[in-house]
Amino acid sequence: MSESNTPEAQQPQAQQVQVQLRDDKAHTVYSNVARIATGSNAEEIMMELATTMQSPERQDVVIMDVSTRVYLNLFAAKRLALTLSQAVQRYEQQFGAIELDPRKRLKQG
Repeated sequence: MSESNTPEAQQPQAQQVQVQLRDDKAHTVYSNVARIATGSNAEEIMMELATTMQSPERQDVVIMDVSTRVYLNLFAAKRLALTLSQAVQRYEQQFGAIELDPRKRLKQG
């Protein structure tokens, strides 16, 4: 049996792909809240990034000013969720737990 007939030789070689990051069209926004919902079809996730602020006219109204809306396929959404989770875990390991309840955060500060 020649070497070219072995199963290893018949399988295609994994081709490495080089990714070039171009960020010349990117813009920076600040967000203190994100709203996540199913997109217009069942295969998309919509993520809105926004800032919230108290309404100057009414104390019982909070304004959510959406600056960016991103549609992700489910694969990209899952990768983003995993990457964000890992980043938060690393932060909490270094600096301590992040308190999500604003009332408890005010008591700490």
